[in-house]
Amino acid sequence: MTHMPRSTPGPNANGSAPICVFTTSRHKGLSRSLFVMYLVHNVPHSFPEALHHLPYVRSLPPAVDLWTPLHFTAPEREILKGTNLYGATLDRERDWRAEWEQCRSLVQDVNPTWGDAFTWALYLTASTHLSSRAFPSSLLSPTPSLVSTPSTYPVLIPGVDLLNHKRGQPVSWLVSCPDVNATTNYTIAIVAHPKTEFESDSPPHQEQELVEVFNNYGPKPNDELILGYGFSLPNNPDDTITLQIGSSAASSPSQKWVVGRHAHNAEGLWSQVRCLVANGESEYEFEDDLETAAALSDMVQAKLDGIKTEAELRRNDEIRSAVRAMLEHYFTGQRDILESILEFLNEKRNAAIKSAREQGIDLVFDEDD
Repeated sequence: MTHMPRSTPGPNANGSAPICVFTTSRHKGLSRSLFVMYLVHNVPHSFPEALHHLPYVRSLPPAVDLWTPLHFTAPEREILKGTNLYGATLDRERDWRAEWEQCRSLVQDVNPTWGDAFTWALYLTASTHLSSRAFPSSLLSPTPSLVSTPSTYPVLIPGVDLLNHKRGQPVSWLVSCPDVNATTNYTIAIVAHPKTEFESDSPPHQEQELVEVFNNYGPKPNDELILGYGFSLPNNPDDTITLQIGSSAASSPSQKWVVGRHAHNAEGLWSQVRCLVANGESEYEFEDDLETAAALSDMVQAKLDGIKTEAELRRNDEIRSAVRAMLEHYFTGQRDILESILEFLNEKRNAAIKSAREQGIDLVFDEDD
């Protein structure tokens, strides 16, 4: 464990917050597992109390206050079936359980008693704390950045990790990185910019009440917010859905398309499926367009039919209210995106029908078409 002292000035009026940073191994492949092991060893009543960061770890929320899907009950997770979030949850649990088993084996080799206490529940809680609170180590570099790269590793910054997310909140990070031979400490502060006088709800020159200081996690869809942090945003404009399109050629792997609200990026999905549909046998291009629209509409409609409605969620008394609220936000966003894709496909279908008529061809459809 590497501890990095930082100066800790008091909070000031512009919303800056003092912090003290700590991290683990700087080898990314080892860093996450080592970090989680260290957090578990700081759990009260389980391991020695002389560990350096025990006061900070004790301030972290207990498992009962964590709301990511890995902390869902069985009925709550079951209702996610058919969504991207369900698959992502299974993938994360599989990866974290594999890490836990490997780490527990190492701990047992050192101390069997500690190994017995190194439970999946503790590892899950510590992993959730790390995944929801860590920043990339690039934030501490001479050229600070919040962008993760293959060479960065996680760091925890007590204080800053307490700030809630607010989409679109202007935030500045102020990082002072001394030279290698300098004797001064690093200083890091986050500054949340308040509303201007023209944007404020208060009359001009009237002293404003103290308000919460927010961080901005960047544009994230609700499935990412729920999986990583355990909260969601109503009517999240950054929501997306991932659709996977297979290929008939064994040498060509399936491709995933991330489509946003208002069918953003649906054109690429359309182009790929149209290439799969077109076999050179169609006499007219509009025939391939109609077949593509029909194939994609069936797939999207099936996906839409599998998403639970708000009424279904509210009738299920096995779902806790906090989870129900998140799922309502998530499912509503998924339905809105799928419905926008269906509108996009309907426009493609109408354009194909118009093209056929312009060529003197009247199309006759079954009542179900």
